[in-house]
Amino acid sequence: MQDARAKFRELTRVFDPIYKPSQEAERGPGSSYVPEAHERYRGQLEASLDLNDDAKLLVAGQPGCGKTTMLLNVTQALRQEGRIVAFVDLEAQTAVQDLGSVEMYLAAMAELLSEAKKSAAPLPAGALAMCKSWLERLQGDGGVDGDAQGLADTLRRFLSAARENPLQRAELRTRAQHGANDPLEVLSRLLEALRLQRPVVILDGLDKLPPQQAHDTFLNDKRKPMAEAPGVAILTIPLSLVYEPTFNVLSERYNNADSAVLPAVRLWDFDGGRRERQRSEAGVGILRRIVEARVDPIDPRIVLPGAVDRAIAGSGGNIRELARLMQSSVVKAHVRKGSFIEPQDVEAAIADQRESFRRAYDPRFLPVLEKVRREYRLEGQGEVTKQLLYGLWVIEYRNGIAWYSLPDPVEQLLQQLERAR
Repeated sequence: MQDARAKFRELTRVFDPIYKPSQEAERGPGSSYVPEAHERYRGQLEASLDLNDDAKLLVAGQPGCGKTTMLLNVTQALRQEGRIVAFVDLEAQTAVQDLGSVEMYLAAMAELLSEAKKSAAPLPAGALAMCKSWLERLQGDGGVDGDAQGLADTLRRFLSAARENPLQRAELRTRAQHGANDPLEVLSRLLEALRLQRPVVILDGLDKLPPQQAHDTFLNDKRKPMAEAPGVAILTIPLSLVYEPTFNVLSERYNNADSAVLPAVRLWDFDGGRRERQRSEAGVGILRRIVEARVDPIDPRIVLPGAVDRAIAGSGGNIRELARLMQSSVVKAHVRKGSFIEPQDVEAAIADQRESFRRAYDPRFLPVLEKVRREYRLEGQGEVTKQLLYGLWVIEYRNGIAWYSLPDPVEQLLQQLERAR
C-alpha cells in the first residue's frame, strides 16, 4: 500500500485542476500536452500567424477547455522559429477582476522587453531611451535602469504594487494617462522597433474579466485592446462575449471574430439533420491520450481502463473537468485503501460533482437544461445562458455548427429533479 500511496500522491499532482501550465512557460505546457486536442483550431491560428504579421486574434471558450495550454504550445513553437513572443499571464500580474488598460499594456511591455533581452534581439537604443524616459516620468524620481531587463523589472514593480493595492492601482492609471505618451503608444513603438523579429503579444487572462467589464472593454470602448498596435496580438476573451448581441462588431478589428471559440474535445459526433449524436471514437481517443500522458510515467496499470472511460464520459470533454475527476477519483481510491483507480472511484467522484451542481441549482435552469438534452440547442443571450456555459452545466461542441450537450453529473441531477416533480 505504501507504493500505491506514493503513486497516488504523484497522480494527485499531475491531475491538479488548478495547475497553471504558464508556470512551465519556458518549456511550453509540458509533455502531458496532446496537440491533437486542438489540432484543427490550432492549425487555423498558426496559419493566420504565418500569413499576417499584424493579425489580431481572439480565443474564446468555456473554462478549462485548454486555451492557455494551447497558447503556450503555440508560444513555444513560435519562439523556436526565432520570433519574439510575449506571453502575458494577466491573472498572475494584475488584479484581473479590476483590470485597466494601463496595467494590461504595462504587463505586455514588461514581457516584451524581457523576451527581447532573453533572445538577444537587437532593440534600437532610441526605443530603449524612449521607454526609459517614459518610465522615469511615470516613477517621478528618475533612476530607471536603461537595460531592457531593468526596464521590465521596473514595470513589474509598478504592476505588483498596483495588483495588491486599489489606491496604488488608481494612482498608476492617473499618472500613466497624464504622461506625454499613453502606454499603448509606448508599447506600439517597442513592437515597431522589433518588427524584424515578427513580434507576438499573447494576453492570457482576459477571459477572467467579469461579464460587465468584458462588455465595456471590448464592446463599449471605441479603442479595442491591441487592435491598433503593430505586430500580432492574441487575446483570450470570456465566452459570454460571443453571446452578446453586438459581438459581430469585433469582426471589424479582429481577424477571426467569427471563429474565435475553442470548443471542448468532442465526445460525440452530431448529425444536425437528425438531431442525433453518436460516440466519437476520435474524441474519446484524444482524451484517453491526455490521461495516459500523465499516468503512464507513474504506472500505466494503476488506473483501470473502465475508470478512464468513465472519467472521460463524466468530463463532457472539458480537459480541466477530466483532471478534476481523475484527481478526485485518486482520493476516493485512497480512502477505500485500494491499490488501483477503479470505475467505482470515478462514479463516487461524479456523484460529488452532481451534488456540487445541486448546490448551485437555480429553478430557471430546468427548462433550458431539458431543451438542451432534447434538442442539443442552447438559445438566447440572457444571464441563464451565460451562467450555464460558464458554470459548465452545458458543454459546447462544434462540428460544422455549434451544438450542446449535458455532462454526466448534470444529466444525473436533471433526472433526479424530474423524478421529484
